[in-house]
Amino acid sequence: MSQITNSLKSICIIRLSSIGDITHMIPIIQTLKYYLPKTNLTWIIGKTEYSLVKNIENIDFVVIDKNNLLSAIRALRTIKDNKYDVLLHMQVSFRSNIISTFINAKRKIGFDSTGSKNLHSFFINERIDSTYGIHVMDAFFCFLSKIGLDDKNFKYDMNIKLNNILNLKEKYIVINPFTSSRRFNYREWDIGNYNIIIDYLHRNYKISSIIIGGNSEYELEKSTLFNNKAYVINMVGKTDLEDAYNLIRLSELYIGPDSGTLHIASMLKKPVIGLYATSNPLRTGPYYEMKYTINKYPEALKIFNNKTKHSSIWGERVRNKNAMSLIKTQDVINSIDKILNF
Repeated sequence: MSQITNSLKSICIIRLSSIGDITHMIPIIQTLKYYLPKTNLTWIIGKTEYSLVKNIENIDFVVIDKNNLLSAIRALRTIKDNKYDVLLHMQVSFRSNIISTFINAKRKIGFDSTGSKNLHSFFINERIDSTYGIHVMDAFFCFLSKIGLDDKNFKYDMNIKLNNILNLKEKYIVINPFTSSRRFNYREWDIGNYNIIIDYLHRNYKISSIIIGGNSEYELEKSTLFNNKAYVINMVGKTDLEDAYNLIRLSELYIGPDSGTLHIASMLKKPVIGLYATSNPLRTGPYYEMKYTINKYPEALKIFNNKTKHSSIWGERVRNKNAMSLIKTQDVINSIDKILNF
């Protein structure tokens, strides 16, 4: 660690969303806290995402309601007179770029050119090294390398109260079939497939399933498919992030496409069966263990984008809702058997 890094008195961080990326941010925050204990840390974060990390100590949070511009401006005014040694500008959305103009910092460090969009380059004066070919979390650690901190601390102490919210004694798994409230989300697997998986788990392992998801009309309507099974508990729309954290914490394994709760499961070191066809799990998959992940991305890239990993850009998505059909129920069953036949 350099002498310059040790001299940093204050660091401001912009990362508003999403839930999955916020889980990737936690080791970044814990690394800064551990190696720079005398440095004041300010984290500008979205209102929903804040609920997951609000109990982390020794962080000054500036909470932004992304749906309320006036509220966001009022929140930013609370730090308008602060002077920071460094701004870690860790999001390239247009909203985040605008927020960065409220921050008085000598150094404004942002993404490299390949990871930059929405005029991000105009809002920074330094760039991290190339993030091509690496996982999102490793890209975040590049920001720490830029300030001379190459050590990593993967501690996930968020001070969330542990709670068996359903008072369950039997074993169960957690499934989140949803990735977004958008009705035609191309990352979602056909919801009927989950019933086959649920039946298999109950028949062969006597394990129940808990379904989680948001409270959108779309998710609530789709989740009614699971209401007629005694060995399924439908918790869609009934949990906040802390509840989801605790449900996953006590589960045997997690199944679902790329979503915030998938990354919570990964963070908790649970066996994760990630369902990937429309995005590259090497970039956005469960960070700690991908041996159970179903990866149909190379196949989908060839079929629907007419590209290979060599002709596509890093992080390119397959925006075709038929791509997820490349994942078969037997693929998931095979991963289940690997996990539970121990």
